[in-house]
Amino acid sequence: MAKTGSLPGLLCSSVAAFVLLAGAVTSAETEEGNTLAEVVVDAGRTRWTSNNRVELLADPRRAWEARLDLLEAARNHIFISTYSWHENTYGTRFRNELARVVSSRKSVNEDFTVRCLADATGMKMFSRAFNDLRKTGAVVRSYNRQSWGMAPVFDGRMHDKLMITDGRKAIVGGRNYSDIYFDPQRWWLDFGVLVEGSAVWELQMIFLKSWAVSEDLLGAQHFGWSMEDIRRRIRSLWSTGRFPDGESPLEEYLNEGFFPDYESPPGETKVAVLYDNSMVWHRAPTAAMLVELVEAAETEIDIMTPFPNFEEVLTRALADAVKRGVHVRLITNDREAAIRGGWIRLAAFPTLIELAESGVEIWAWKANPKLLAEVAETGCAPAIMPPIALHGKVVRIDDELTIVHSSNFNIRSTYYNTEAGLVVLDHGLNREVRALLDRLISLHDLRISCQDGLAGITVENVVYQLTDLPLAEDVPIAFGSVRTGRREAEWRADAPATLCWAEALDGGDAGAEAEENASQHLPGEQNLGPAAPGFRDLRFFGRSLRGRHESFLPAA
Repeated sequence: MAKTGSLPGLLCSSVAAFVLLAGAVTSAETEEGNTLAEVVVDAGRTRWTSNNRVELLADPRRAWEARLDLLEAARNHIFISTYSWHENTYGTRFRNELARVVSSRKSVNEDFTVRCLADATGMKMFSRAFNDLRKTGAVVRSYNRQSWGMAPVFDGRMHDKLMITDGRKAIVGGRNYSDIYFDPQRWWLDFGVLVEGSAVWELQMIFLKSWAVSEDLLGAQHFGWSMEDIRRRIRSLWSTGRFPDGESPLEEYLNEGFFPDYESPPGETKVAVLYDNSMVWHRAPTAAMLVELVEAAETEIDIMTPFPNFEEVLTRALADAVKRGVHVRLITNDREAAIRGGWIRLAAFPTLIELAESGVEIWAWKANPKLLAEVAETGCAPAIMPPIALHGKVVRIDDELTIVHSSNFNIRSTYYNTEAGLVVLDHGLNREVRALLDRLISLHDLRISCQDGLAGITVENVVYQLTDLPLAEDVPIAFGSVRTGRREAEWRADAPATLCWAEALDGGDAGAEAEENASQHLPGEQNLGPAAPGFRDLRFFGRSLRGRHESFLPAA
C-alpha cells in the first residue's frame, strides 16, 4: 500500500529538498477558485498541507492534558519553543514531567532527543530552574539572550509557542508554561490547536531553523557581526537550508526518525503553517495576509486579541469591510481585565476609537474582579471559573477559514517578534470557534454552579459591548443632521482610560423638534447628561473636559 506523507530517500540526503518547508514557499497549489485560500498562500508565504487532523484547545484543562499526552507518547524526540516558562505550579510541574519522561526514554534509547527553546526574557541568564532537566540529557537554550554584559543582537522576541513530538503531532497557539494558562480556577482564555499530519513537518522545520538561529545569534555577539551580516545569514538559512558558507545545521535531522512515514492519513483537514520573523522578513507575512483576507471577506470577520494596537492598514481594511456590509467583531479586554497596563494598554486606544467610529462591533471582557472574593466568601468550589482575562489570538473569516496564532496581530508582532500559527480551512473548526465566541459575548450575567450542594453564584457584567454603531445610511437631509447611534468616541482626559461618546436624541434630524439634541455616555457608568440648557437648540459639535468639568460646544 502506498504511504501517505512518506519521506523519499532523496529528502534524507538533500537539504535543498526541504527548502519548501517553514516559510520558504513562494508559490504552491491552492484550492481552485477559492480566493481566501489563494490569499493565504500568496500573502502568507506558505502552502496548504492536507491529510491533517486538528483539535481546538480552548479549555485550560484539555490544553494541559494534551501536552501531557504528547509527552507520554514521545519515543524519538520532543521539541518545545515558548516565550516564557515560569517557576510556579504549572510551569514547574511541566518541567518535572518532561524531566521524568526524558529520564525514562533515555534509559532505553540513548538517542532520545529533547530540545527546549525559550525567549531570553523568560529564561534568566543564571536561572537554575532548568538544571534538573538538563541533567537528564535535555538541551535547553535561550533565544537572543544577553551574554556576559553584551546586549541582545536585536530587539525582537521569540514569541512563538510550539510543542512537537516524534514529527507526528504538534500543539500551536498562544499558551506559555505558567499557572495563568492552565489553572482552571484562575486562567486566561487562550487558544491552541493540536494537529497531526503533514503540517507537523513544516512546524518542525521552523523549530529546527530557530534552534540553529539561536546559536548563530550568540556567535554574532562574540564575533561582532554587523546586523546586515546577521540578516544575510538567517535569510540564507531560511531560504536554502544552509548558511552562506554552505554549512547546514539541519542535515543531522533529515531522516525518518525525525520526519517519519505515515501509514495512513490522520485526517482530511487542510492546514497552512504561518511563521513571522523580523530577521527574515521586514514585515510579518501574517500581517500582510490578514489585511488581504479582510479585504476579501464577504460575510463576517471575528478577531480576538488582548493587544489590538493594529497597523493603520489593518484598521482601515476592517472599517472598509463594515462599509461593504461585512459583520466585523473585535473581542478584547476591558481595562479591569487588561493583561498589561500603562503605555501598552494606551497604545490600543487609537485603534479602538477608529474602529468604534467605523461601526465595528467591539466587545470588552470585564470578568468582574469581585468574583474571586465572592467565591472565597461563599465556599463555592466550581470545577472551573470564568477566565479572568482574554489572551487568545484568533481570527475567523467567513464560514470556513480560521487562524489560531501566537501573534497579537499588532505592531510588535508585525515588525519585531517571531510568531507561529496555523490557518485551518475547515467549516467544522470555524463553526466551533464562532459558537465559542458567540457564547462568550452572550455572558452578560453568568451563573456559576457550585459543588457540595451550595447555591450557585450569578456573576454580573462579565462582558459588554463597547460600541453598537449603525451604518450612516439614513442620515436626514436637513443641514447639520447626523447619523443615529454613538459617535464622536474619544478617551476622557479627566478620567483614567474611559471612553465616552455622543448620541443623538432627536433621531439625528436637525430639522426635527426635540427637547434635547444629544447626550454623552460612558460604557457601564452614568450618563454624563444632556447639553447645557443654553445650547439645547444647537447641534452637538464636540466636548471640552477640564478636570471634572464637562461641557458641550455648539457648532459655529
